[in-house]
Amino acid sequence: MSEAQRVQHLRPNEGIVYESGRLRLAFKRSEAEGEGSYSLVESHEPPGASVALHRHPSYQETFIVLEGQFDFEVDGERHSLGPGELVVIPRGAVHGFACTSREAGRMLTISTPARVFEAFIAEISAADRDASSDPRAVFARHGVELL
Repeated sequence: MSEAQRVQHLRPNEGIVYESGRLRLAFKRSEAEGEGSYSLVESHEPPGASVALHRHPSYQETFIVLEGQFDFEVDGERHSLGPGELVVIPRGAVHGFACTSREAGRMLTISTPARVFEAFIAEISAADRDASSDPRAVFARHGVELL
């Protein structure tokens, strides 16, 4: 059986885990698995946690809210999402989000193509732990523009 055909069973919080600021991301489908068409990541955001407005032309993201409430801003439009709702962010669209519920929020994010988002998160997570590194350089290397 090939790697792409191998059955995987992962529980909440399981996978390849990275932390960046207040966010915790568990990649359920890593860059080394499957045919490389997408990455799947589970994220946990405490109340008030947010991701600043940014854009990236090299990958698309689909956010699926599992728990909590989130406000997304996408190209100037606000979208409030709760459990079971999703938003698709096209490549290059300006976007950001915040967990607006009193309890922690949890989402699944599908990123296409695979490898691009995980490589960025792995490097930014390492930069967060190294006081001598410049996170802005990581953003620039991965084509992520902060606004």
